[in-house]
Amino acid sequence: MRSLRKEVLGKTFVGGWQESGKDWVERAKGKKVVNIERVGKNILLLLDDGYTMLVHLRMTGYLLLGNWKYKDNEWIAEEKDLEERSNRFLRFILFLDDGRSLALSDARKFAKVSFISRKEERDLRRNLGPDPFSLSKKDFLSLLKGKKREIKPLLMDQSFLAGIGNIYASEILFKAKINPKKKSYLLNEEEIESIYCHMKDILEKAIELKGDSTSDYRLTDGSKGGYQERHLVYKREGLPCFDCHSRIKRSTVGNRGTYFCPKCQKL
Repeated sequence: MRSLRKEVLGKTFVGGWQESGKDWVERAKGKKVVNIERVGKNILLLLDDGYTMLVHLRMTGYLLLGNWKYKDNEWIAEEKDLEERSNRFLRFILFLDDGRSLALSDARKFAKVSFISRKEERDLRRNLGPDPFSLSKKDFLSLLKGKKREIKPLLMDQSFLAGIGNIYASEILFKAKINPKKKSYLLNEEEIESIYCHMKDILEKAIELKGDSTSDYRLTDGSKGGYQERHLVYKREGLPCFDCHSRIKRSTVGNRGTYFCPKCQKL
């Protein structure tokens, strides 16, 4: 997000190309980007015509910034990192008025792009939970009060708390030594405070390391983030726990694969 704000804010879309589907290029053409925000897992590019370009990256989408040339029926990137195979699943390219381009790469075509009014944007915000960084410890305690769901799916529920995905939920609960299947109403105050503190620490570290590129995610220049080098449990099935040396297990919680230490996170 920081690089996107730095490089795209104030720029105007002057044209582009898209693979198929709705005509995003024509809708964006001639519009200036007056603000860029992240709301949960949504990236919002506020345009000067009163509408917002909403990009939800889902599982495999991400935005790239650079230069491409069309040759032999494909777009060829001029920058080395952008030529990596995972960065070549281009779905649209929007040309900027400074000569560069903003592109969406999405291997599995799950990403969502739409143009919404400011009213629809406000509705979107109302339907999402608070951002983790906006919460005090007291707010987090109040948020959990009365909830009776398993804690990991609850943390990932965007209407409860906006912005936490599968990887970070697994890591947060390991650091807090909470089993991902534990019901939220069974958590004591000390456990809730532990989740809160580790949530802040892990998300701050993820931002510092520019995200997690275990799967498809890349930075706007096509390079990888660094958080995947710090995993404690995620994708470590069968490997020893860093704390107790038990073998990390994988289970399904809330229809999502989750990783945990059966000893440190005993239910």
